[in-house]
Amino acid sequence: MFLDPLSPDDEEADRDLRRGLRDAAPETLRAFVVLAVTVQVGLFAAALGVMLAAFRGQRALGGALAAGGLAVLGLSVVLYRRYRS
Repeated sequence: MFLDPLSPDDEEADRDLRRGLRDAAPETLRAFVVLAVTVQVGLFAAALGVMLAAFRGQRALGGALAAGGLAVLGLSVVLYRRYRS
């Protein structure tokens, strides 16, 4: 069932996730977590900055947030390429 908390499919997925995390290299897991956090922060800051500038007219704060978010997204790209090579 879709919303059943005791679904056997969920238990199997949980086991697969635990097995995958246990078998993953620590540096790969660390890189994934860092990239996931930086991408989320970058997207949030950039989107919030654009909305502040467009809808509330707060161009200074919105522009700074948008620029900071884009910088964090750029940092994410650099980190990804560094890990990949």
